[in-house]
Amino acid sequence: MLNNTRVTALVVAGGMGTRMNSVVPKQFVELGGRPVVQWSLECFASLDLVDEIILVLPADRIEEGRALLRGFVAGRPFNIIAGGERRQDSVMNGLRAVTAGGWVMVHDAARPGMTPELARAALLKAETCGNAVCAVPSQDTLVKAAGGKMAEHLDRREVFRLQTPQIFRCDQLLQALEYAVANDLAITDESSIMAKLGHEIFLAEGSEQNNKITGPQDLEILAALLTKNITQQTQVKK
Repeated sequence: MLNNTRVTALVVAGGMGTRMNSVVPKQFVELGGRPVVQWSLECFASLDLVDEIILVLPADRIEEGRALLRGFVAGRPFNIIAGGERRQDSVMNGLRAVTAGGWVMVHDAARPGMTPELARAALLKAETCGNAVCAVPSQDTLVKAAGGKMAEHLDRREVFRLQTPQIFRCDQLLQALEYAVANDLAITDESSIMAKLGHEIFLAEGSEQNNKITGPQDLEILAALLTKNITQQTQVKK
């Protein structure tokens, strides 16, 4: 609860992870001794501002998900629902399962490096500004291209990579996604359709640790980062 407004963490794990070269969907691949998806669930479960957690899985993987997450204790209402054909359909299904509106934090299960501290900061940014999307500044020189040739340099100080969670009012986001479906618009994230409908989008601090898992090499990098962080936290507690 944030100033008497409910907060729902909506973890989207509907993809099949074909680039992982694995028969196991990437959200269920083991990372640091637990399924990838469990890292995100534990992050939001440890955030006191979150009132409800909803996990969206492919319809044919729900029972597998329940079995793998048997040891996960949310400590608050926790629901697993079936996703749709596209990401936007999965998010829309999740939004329709939200108990009582308020804020919704849409997060990719394939980003297991999110921390409660960053999630909290993003949520507070959303409360102040009306929404918030985690992002990291580009470290590379980026260009626009046309016909296989460089057309324009982009100022990397003005270029960011968007991550999740992306935080919006539940009713506003649901309305935007319903508009996308009605007009047959394919979207890659929630901020794109919200911006298209005239909403000003505000950026919150992201992290390189929060990058998305797309291939086996990403698992190795994240495993090292997460193990390092856990070790440091343990040493601090001592």
